[in-house]
Formats: sequence, C-alpha cells, structure tokens
Amino acid sequence: MYLLILVTAGGVREFRFDRLFRIIDELCGEGILRGEEIIAQRGYSTYQPKNYKTFDFIEADEFKRLVSGAAFIISHAGTGTVVPAVKAGKKIILFPRLKEYHEHLDNHQLEICSLFLKKRYALVARNKRELTDCISKIGSFTPEAFVSDNSRIVRLIMSCIEENREV
Repeated sequence: MYLLILVTAGGVREFRFDRLFRIIDELCGEGILRGEEIIAQRGYSTYQPKNYKTFDFIEADEFKRLVSGAAFIISHAGTGTVVPAVKAGKKIILFPRLKEYHEHLDNHQLEICSLFLKKRYALVARNKRELTDCISKIGSFTPEAFVSDNSRIVRLIMSCIEENREV
C-alpha cells in the first residue's frame, strides 16, 4: 500500500475527464488501487467518487507539495502537469484525454504519451485494463532522469534573429 497517490486531470475548462475518475473509483473499490490517501484534482469534471477524496483546484504551492509527497501520480498527459512531475523524478502513469470521449479537441495527448513512454519517463494507459497493468508495474518502475534539451529551439531562434537582423 502506498502513502499518497495523486490523480490529476489538469484544468481544461471546456472538457471533463469523468472517465478517468470513474475508473479510479472502480479500481479503489476493487482493491487494485490502494493507498493511505488517494486524492484527485478534478478540475472541471463532475464525477463524485465514493472511494477517494477530490478537490477542483488548489494553489500552485499546495499542488507542488502534493506532487512532492506522492508515491506516484496518475495524470492526464498535459505538459503543464507532467513535465514538472517528471523533472522532479516522480513515478507517473499517463492517462491521456481522448477526442473520442469528448475529453479534448484532438488526440495530441497520445503524442505526448508516446514521447514520454519512449524516453521511459512514464508509463501509459488508455483504459482500465492498461491502467490496472501499469499500477501493478509502478512499484518496480524507475523513470529515466528528465533531460531538458533546449538547444534546438535556441538554434532556431538564433537563426531567425540572424536572418532578420538589419545591416
């Protein structure tokens, strides 16, 4: 059993992520997801779970504290949430918002998941079965250290500056 498991859906205003919260509730009820405290940041979702605590939004410092204290995190694949957690070396399971469930405008979160999985920064699940599998592996999963590489964007910016420099 883990001390704290954090579930987060970000804050995409016009889209709910009730699918994730229902699955988490089922996994808690089935004893598959067990922790002393399981807490979820729901954002604009409306699902009310029976088996864990939720909040809509909190201050950034409090959210950082939860991330820091989490044994692992289950998160949508939004970069604003995922990158800081991965940089902090947290174990994370990505559960992307999908267009087919009206959770986002497109499936760009699948692309983010693919990259983070390839780099071994995170595990990825798209449904209950895959999430159950990831939960069973999270204890032995060691994420790769995140390496930020801004050199390509710096070169691109410098190239644009050089091309547009007045003589």
